[in-house]
Amino acid sequence: MNIFVESAKQQRFSMPLHALRGIAALIVLLCHIQARIDEGFPQFSFTHVFNGSAAVTFFFVLSGLVVGASLAKNGITANSTLIYAHRRVFRIMPLMLVTVTLGGLYLLYLDPHLAFSLNPKSYGDFSLAKFVAGYVGYSLKANPPTWSIFVELVASALIPLMILSGKSIRLMVLTLITCIALSLLPFEFQHYWNFYMISFYLGLSVLWWGKPAALAIAHLPTSLFWLLVGGLFTAFYLVRLMSGAGYGDLWIVYCESILVALLIAIIYYSPARFTFLAKPVFKFLGDISYSLYLTHSLLLILLLNACVYLLGASTAGALAFVISSIVISLAIAILSYREIELKGMQLGEEIRKQKSAIEKLS
Repeated sequence: MNIFVESAKQQRFSMPLHALRGIAALIVLLCHIQARIDEGFPQFSFTHVFNGSAAVTFFFVLSGLVVGASLAKNGITANSTLIYAHRRVFRIMPLMLVTVTLGGLYLLYLDPHLAFSLNPKSYGDFSLAKFVAGYVGYSLKANPPTWSIFVELVASALIPLMILSGKSIRLMVLTLITCIALSLLPFEFQHYWNFYMISFYLGLSVLWWGKPAALAIAHLPTSLFWLLVGGLFTAFYLVRLMSGAGYGDLWIVYCESILVALLIAIIYYSPARFTFLAKPVFKFLGDISYSLYLTHSLLLILLLNACVYLLGASTAGALAFVISSIVISLAIAILSYREIELKGMQLGEEIRKQKSAIEKLS
C-alpha cells in the first residue's frame, strides 16, 4: 500500500485552491507593477505590500499537492509516469516557448533602445546561450518569472520518486531528511532549486497528515477557526516582508512552506468553509493564472516605457501605467490561456492518443 496513492484516490479537484492560485498570480502581477513604479515614478513609490515571493512559495507547495495527487491517483507505473511526463511537458512548455521567444527578440532588438530595461544590468549581457537556456527557465533574462518554472521542471522530475516514498512512514521520513540535506548542500544551485524541493514534498505530504489536521481544526468554534486561518495566512504573508529575507535565505523557504502547507491542508480538506472561493471571478483567475504569471513581465516594461515617454514621470503617467498594466495583462492572459495553454494541452493529448493507437496496431 502507498499512503499517497490511497489518499489521492479519495480526493477531487479543489476549486478553492484553484482560485487561490489565481489570486497568487494576481499578487505577483501587483508586486511587479509596484517595482516598476519605483523605477519609473519614484516620487510615487511606497512600502511594498504585495508579496510576490510568498506567492511563488505557495505555487510550489500547491504543485507538490496537486501535481503529486494527479499522478498518484493512477499509481506509479512506467506507463502512468510516461503519461504524466508527456502531460507536464505540454502543460508547461507551449507558453514557455512563446514568451521566451518574444522576450528574447525584445532583448535583441528593442531593449537597448529604450529608457527602462527588462532586466537590471547586474544580470549581465544577453547571449544566444542565455536565449536557449531560457526555454527551460535556466536563464531568466528573456522572461524573468521563468526561474520558477525551472524549479517546477526539476520538481516535476522528482515528484514520482517522492510519491514512491509513500510506501512506508520510514521512507517518507528518509525522503524528508533527503530534501533537507539537499537544501543544505554548500553549493549555489541555479535559482536555489535545491531549497524548494522541501516545499514540493511538504505539499505532497498533505495527502498523509492533512486530513486529520484539517478535521481537528474544523471542529474548532467558527470564530477560533477563522482566527487560526487568518493568523496562519498573516504569518505566511508577512514573515518575508517584515524580515527582509531574500531568495538566498533558506530559513524563509522553510518557514513559508510549513505555514502555507498547513493552510492548504485546511482548505483542501474543509472545502465547505471556503465556498466563497468558488465564485466565477475566482475561477476565472485560477484558469488564467499560469498565463498571467508568464506573460505580464514583458508587457509591464513595454507599458512603462510607453507611459513615461508619452506622459512623463507624472501622476497621469503613473495612473495610466497602473490601469493599463492590469487591464492589458488580464486581456493577454485570457488570450494566451485560450490560444496557447488550452490548445497546447489539446495537442499533447491528440499526439498521445495517436501514438497509443499506432502502438496497438503494430
